[in-house]
Amino acid sequence: MSQPSEWHTVLVVLQYVLFAFFALQVAYLFIFSVFSIGKYRPSLKKGPEHRFAVLVPGYKEDQIIIETARVALEQDYPKDKFRVLILADQFKPETVAEIRSLGAEVLEVKFEHSTKAKSLNEGLKYLAADSPDAVVILDADNLIMPGFLRQVSEAMHAGFQVVQGHRTAKNTQTPFATLDAANEEVGNSIFRKGHRKLGLPSALIGSGMGFEFALFVDLMADIHDVSGEDKLLELKLMDQGINIEYLPEALVLDEKVANTTNFSKQRTRWVGVQLFYLRHYFFKGLLHFFRTGNFSYFDKVVQFALVSKVLMIGILLPIGLLDVIFGFVAPWDVLGAFMALSMLLAVPRKMYNRKLISAVFQLPGAFLGMIRAIARQAEAERERRAKIISAEGEQQAAQKLAEAAQVLGEQEGAM
Repeated sequence: MSQPSEWHTVLVVLQYVLFAFFALQVAYLFIFSVFSIGKYRPSLKKGPEHRFAVLVPGYKEDQIIIETARVALEQDYPKDKFRVLILADQFKPETVAEIRSLGAEVLEVKFEHSTKAKSLNEGLKYLAADSPDAVVILDADNLIMPGFLRQVSEAMHAGFQVVQGHRTAKNTQTPFATLDAANEEVGNSIFRKGHRKLGLPSALIGSGMGFEFALFVDLMADIHDVSGEDKLLELKLMDQGINIEYLPEALVLDEKVANTTNFSKQRTRWVGVQLFYLRHYFFKGLLHFFRTGNFSYFDKVVQFALVSKVLMIGILLPIGLLDVIFGFVAPWDVLGAFMALSMLLAVPRKMYNRKLISAVFQLPGAFLGMIRAIARQAEAERERRAKIISAEGEQQAAQKLAEAAQVLGEQEGAM
């Protein structure tokens, strides 16, 4: 009779461990969601206009780059104070010619293994002969809205060397695109607006970012073959004690995924990057915090350990409903309610409409897309490890053969 009791104890302990894991994550999201309520007024100071270079790296993105370049050139900022540089990795000649005809500069680049970081570094070398005061980084599908450069300049006059603009959706033509747009805004509320209102640095998001030129050159000097370079930039900035301002009114429109297939592909890359930085920097971040007390650095590595918001919703809400029916040991219903409340508080009021209601029904598809992304990443990790084991085996075999050859060579007449 003791066996069932022992198993019951094990299951109860396991349930509390899982509950504690998710409760910490929900608490983090909830706190910053609450503080994101209301307006955030960034520190801005007028002064002479900075000279900007707008860098737009792209890989075979001929279909969308023309509009991006055209809109960037239309900034309401003195024309002699900014230039637009397209970093064209394997673009068609006719695309390059059309971009140049608009008035933008084009630097054609090509690599054996292309990365955004490599293109950016080539762009920085190109700019070195006539270096600007600051650079703004856009993705190839971004549309920079009027007033962006002016706000970045004013933030830099206020003392900030790095700023993050407000990246928001340019398309909500499908319910799934609306869901992706809402997810982006939740991230803006929690990781940028909420953080700044609590006095912490904003998170970077990979585009719509502004950096002082000399600082960016220094930061990018050893960043080449890496994905998610914005996370590595954040760690470097936090380590140096450099704050990141968030500009909620400096808008950059970004293309949102319109269906679950594209969402799953996008999230496969996201999961890979998240796991890479979690594996390589989480414990380093803990040690760094205990040694230096640098909470901003610690906060960044904590973000690497956060489960995707879509996964959290897909896990906690169903378990919460089951808890209401069956009455689990831990209060999963309360945790599910707080998770839902965190998301509702973080979604901007302007998005509360019929489109958002339709988007909510896309959550099961998004959840399944995340599961597929995790499965793909797990398979890729297994293949990577298999290749490493195979390579190590071949190396050991070659070493043994070399040792045997050396022994034979040392013994006279052995052959």
